[in-house]
Amino acid sequence: SDGYETDVLATDSVILSTYPNPFNPTTTISVTLPQSAFLTVTVFNALGQQVAELTNGSYSAGTHNLTLDGTNLSSGIYFIHASVPGELNAVQKVVLMK
Repeated sequence: SDGYETDVLATDSVILSTYPNPFNPTTTISVTLPQSAFLTVTVFNALGQQVAELTNGSYSAGTHNLTLDGTNLSSGIYFIHASVPGELNAVQKVVLMK
């Protein structure tokens, strides 16, 4: 082995996406992890206040889908924040239109 595979794994990034966006009342947050990790996904409003925590736990490598239900939220811009300690700090902007 020339170590190529190790390099690919090391640089493989976590992918965060949402669909649909804009959404009403729900959107699916897709987080792809290159390896197993402790994942926290939280939702903040435009004022920077946390309005929801979608998950906080250990996940295996692969793609995981979470649902944000905006039924009790106001129309507007929200930020989905995904974090893996020491590795990932990704933010996705979503718009809730009612």
